[in-house]
Amino acid sequence: MEPMMKIINALAALTAALQEFTAQTTEGYINTFEEIYNPETDEPQAAEAPKEQLAPEQETETVTFVQLRSCLSEISRAGHTQEVKELIAKYGAEKLSDIAEADYAAVLAEAEGL
Repeated sequence: MEPMMKIINALAALTAALQEFTAQTTEGYINTFEEIYNPETDEPQAAEAPKEQLAPEQETETVTFVQLRSCLSEISRAGHTQEVKELIAKYGAEKLSDIAEADYAAVLAEAEGL
C-alpha cells in the first residue's frame, strides 16, 4: 500500500503544480493585451460651442462616437488592431476620443473597408 500512496501523493503534487503553472500562464497572457479603449477616460470632450441644427438629410448620416467605437472595437477584436491604430493616427489623434466629430463618418467609412 505504501507505493500506491507515494504515487497518489506525487500525482497530487503534479496536479497542484500544473494548476499553479496554468494560473501564471493565463495571468501572463492576459497582461499582454493592451488597452485600446477605456470608456472612463476615452469619452469625447463636450464641445463648448452650441451645435448647429442639421438639415434632415445630414441627420440620417451623422455618426455617433458610440457607433464609431463599436465598429472599431469589432475590427480590432478581429485581429486588425494595428490597422485601427494607424487609422486613428491618420486623423491626427492618439486615441479614439481625440478624433474630431466632423471626421467620425470618414473614419467609419475607412474602417468598414478594413
